[in-house]
Amino acid sequence: MLHDMDYVLTKLDWMRSERIWPNGLRYLWTDAFGVVLYLSLYRQTGEERWLDAAEKLVGEVDRVLGRPRGYRIGEASDREGQYFHYLAMWLFAPARLGDVKPEYRA
Repeated sequence: MLHDMDYVLTKLDWMRSERIWPNGLRYLWTDAFGVVLYLSLYRQTGEERWLDAAEKLVGEVDRVLGRPRGYRIGEASDREGQYFHYLAMWLFAPARLGDVKPEYRA
């Protein structure tokens, strides 16, 4: 549960303005937490824009990091590998989205 919404939204605005996230390079671990953050904001506020942002982020990660044999851990050239804990966190994020939109469970 988000206890200090103003703090969270201020930090999110700052990260956007500094192009840290979600506007920077894709990074599987960070993006997984971002999906969960967006879903938490959606649940806390009921605003569809947060659910839309979570879906858009999942689509971007799939587009940029998805490969036929799995997901890369990041967009940078040295992020070609796969680590179990990154993949596990990524699997968790769309599963949480699947709580709201069952098609993401697939």
